[in-house]
This record gives sequence, structure tokens and C-alpha cells, in this order.
Amino acid sequence: MSRTIIISDIHGCFNTLQELLHTISYTAQDHLVVLGDLTDRGPRSKEVLDLFLSIQQKGYPLTLLRGNHEVMLMDALRDRELEPRWIRAGGDTTLKSLGINTVRDIPIRYIQMIHHMLDYYEDEDAIYVHAALNFSIADPFSDIEFMHWQREMIVDPVKTGGRPVIHGHTPLLLTSIEELIRNREKRHEINVDNGCVFNKEGMNQLLAYFPKTNHFVVQKNSD
Repeated sequence: MSRTIIISDIHGCFNTLQELLHTISYTAQDHLVVLGDLTDRGPRSKEVLDLFLSIQQKGYPLTLLRGNHEVMLMDALRDRELEPRWIRAGGDTTLKSLGINTVRDIPIRYIQMIHHMLDYYEDEDAIYVHAALNFSIADPFSDIEFMHWQREMIVDPVKTGGRPVIHGHTPLLLTSIEELIRNREKRHEINVDNGCVFNKEGMNQLLAYFPKTNHFVVQKNSD
């Protein structure tokens, strides 16, 4: 039986990602939805990118969303003056992982994958986005910048058709994530970012969330 599996904010933690996929017995029938921030900060961004390229090439169900770190990378590629911003945000570790010195040396296969990422995705169970949706405007799906960067959101269940918004971007303690999951019917929001790259109590884990059954699995950072 296929499952929808949500993972966000991997940030170059390839070993942890591999272990998490093993723990949840990920198969080619599962639909993996990744909510952005695949790279930067963690040590193995290249391996993360290669894994998702391999999954795509095999034709397995995979949906990749664009996070603010993908946005910064593409901005740096477009405008040389913006590269230092990306570097400061963790792009330096991505360059090191790739064995290159500048964003312009990133192989085209990775750039093409990032270019084709979506800003949001939706199915019958939920709406998926990296950061948030702007429910203060008539069409929340028209504010693309909000989807990548915003850290606060009050979900309007009328505009979502009663579906929760599943996102990452803002690292939360595991206890806070558990509370959101318990109160999904009330809050209509679940943040699945447990701060995999942050060595803090209650964080430093990568999380896989299953929207159909409203449960999750965590994997301690091993990178």
C-alpha cells in the first residue's frame, strides 16, 4: 500500500535522511513530498541532491518543493551580488560538498532540478508548502514570497477546504510538533521541522510525517 511521506529541511544531512528512509521502510510505491531546504548548513548536500535525482530518474513518486535556501541559491546564480547572502546562510557547506568554489560552478543537473521545484502542492489530505500561506489575502496561493519565507501563519480552514497546512522552515521543539499533531483538527497546521542541523535539546532530528494517519517518525542526526 502506498503512503504519502512528508520530510522538510534536510539541510545536507544525508546520512540522517538515509537512516530515516530505512526506519520507515520507504519503498518505490511511496509518494515522498519534500518541503524544501534540501541543502546548506549540513555536510552532505551533494549526496542529498544525488539521492533525489536518482529517485526522479527511477520514476518513483516524488514531489520537491522550493524552500528559502533554494530561492537564495537561484538568486545567487542570477545575481553575483547576492551570492554572499547565500554563502552566509550555509551555502559554503554546499559548495564544499560539491567540491567547487562558486554557485556558478554547480552542475546543471542540480540547477535544473531546483528550477523545476514547486512552490506548493496539495492533495485530498493537506496543503504542503515550505514556510506558510498568506491567509490575510483573498488568494493565499498568489503570495509566492510568503510561501518561502514567512514564519507565522493563522490558517483559515475555509480557504483550505478544511485541510491542514503542512510546512517546515521554522525549527520547533519536538514537544511543540507533537502538540500541533495532536491538535491538527483545531489548529489546521503542522510544522515538521525539528531542526535537524541544530544541536539543541529537543531538536537535532529529521522528521517524517504521514498525513493520512497523522503520525510521525523521527531520526536523530548522525551527520
